[in-house]
Amino acid sequence: MRLIQLVLGLALAIAWQGAGAAGRPNIIIMLVDDLGWSDVGFHGGDIDTPSLDRLAAEGVELTRFYTTPICSPTRAALMTGRDPMRLGVAYGVIMPWMNIGIHPAEHFMPQSFRAAGYQTAMVGKWHLGHALQAYHPNERGFEHFFGHLHAEVGYFPPFSNQGGRDFQRNGQSIERDGYETFILADEVTRFIRARDRERPFFLYMPFIAPHTPLDAPRDLQQKYADLEDRRQPARSKNTDQSRQIARLLRQPSARPMYAAVVDAMDQAIGRVLDTLDEEGIADDTIVLFFSDNGGAAYATGGADNVPLRGGKGETWEGGSVWSRCCAGRAASPRARRWNRS
Repeated sequence: MRLIQLVLGLALAIAWQGAGAAGRPNIIIMLVDDLGWSDVGFHGGDIDTPSLDRLAAEGVELTRFYTTPICSPTRAALMTGRDPMRLGVAYGVIMPWMNIGIHPAEHFMPQSFRAAGYQTAMVGKWHLGHALQAYHPNERGFEHFFGHLHAEVGYFPPFSNQGGRDFQRNGQSIERDGYETFILADEVTRFIRARDRERPFFLYMPFIAPHTPLDAPRDLQQKYADLEDRRQPARSKNTDQSRQIARLLRQPSARPMYAAVVDAMDQAIGRVLDTLDEEGIADDTIVLFFSDNGGAAYATGGADNVPLRGGKGETWEGGSVWSRCCAGRAASPRARRWNRS
């Protein structure tokens, strides 16, 4: 997993070129949850993703960017630059009833940015420990934290897991109405507009989308209501059997709802990119985007990783080659496209 550290360093080095007079660039890392390789427009997908297509066109695409096939290990490796085997989270995710977390002695990425004079903020899903205060984002280098400590809190209020509500700002529980993906975009936009303009910022934006349980605003559900599930077999026994069983039981395909969730996620990303443009800092901001693992291609997940084999939870490339890392200036005509094969 040191490849994550290497790739991020390479992406920063590429995007830094031309920064010159602008000084130290702002950094935004967008991490989505369970997005499939083929679920974006620039990979030929059937879901509208104009914002991600823009990042791919204006930036750098890494097509051999490996993650782990599940959530917490990838996030731990991203934040520390270390192999999740060392961190104790290589084979599973941190569930609400567990008391484990990444050891407080480990050094986290935002700590380095903060030491370098950056403003640091996280907006979204943590999933790296909750049982001790020492595991929380505010103790790992983030000056500002808005979001969830857990996964699967749902897309609409009350944002709870195992009956416990999980939405907070810097350790204080808060109430929010609306769609979770758009709430995150609102908070990121607010942070960018309210930033200290004398210092650069490091912003980490980990979505829960498009993780199950899937849900989306009514207008997006209607938009994709007639979307046919034309996914080819994943070439994974368990994944393909789950889809077959769902069809035999006459269960509706998860694909339309999944598409609505991905569309909403892309809209939220577009709002962040628009904010950078409106604030006049797009050319001074590096935006990196990737998924924590391959898409959940089993029956209830709705994702598509073809032509890659398998999906989330599996060590074939459909579960762990994630998929692409778009890196570069958010709107720079100088940005280049780089594909490794």
